[in-house]
Amino acid sequence: MSLGNILDQIRDYYIQRFIVFIEEQSANRDISVAHECAFADAKGNWVTEGKLALPMRGDLFVLNNRKISKSIQIDTDGMLSFEPINFTWPQTALEVRLAPFQWNWLQLRLHNLPTNTDWSPLRSWFFNWFAEEDPPEDEISGGIHFLSDPEERDGYFQLSIDLGTAPVEVFEELLDAVNELGVVHVQIGQFENRN
Repeated sequence: MSLGNILDQIRDYYIQRFIVFIEEQSANRDISVAHECAFADAKGNWVTEGKLALPMRGDLFVLNNRKISKSIQIDTDGMLSFEPINFTWPQTALEVRLAPFQWNWLQLRLHNLPTNTDWSPLRSWFFNWFAEEDPPEDEISGGIHFLSDPEERDGYFQLSIDLGTAPVEVFEELLDAVNELGVVHVQIGQFENRN
């Protein structure tokens, strides 16, 4: 199975579940829902957090009197199973080890980066894929939902990403951004459960 086929299957598995869940909740006449909304303050400005100062989107919100009463995270029951694959990202020296992951819960382990790393390539990648506007009721945003701050571990930095409803190109551009950071080796997969 090619890398493209693997990524298509991982994304499709999540997106199908995401769309079905939204449709089921929207059909409930007793509640009002909105999906993929960015967290914002009272003035409508994105709320940002952490070292990277990034906004985030929630999957689904239940509304009462036009105010959010509940936030729901849409997950899948499983994930595509495949043997980890190793490859060199084309036209770079970036060595990649790809293990199974869920489209909405991907983790990166970036090896041999200095503590004072300039994270701007990753921030730029995030904002390129974080949709400017919340999507209309009958569409998905096609954007990323979340990127955690880098957490320094023993010899690597770890980050977690919810790729949301972004297309497969988001993954390819992620590897380009990782390469720009100066990373020589990255592990991609799902190494820990989401809290």
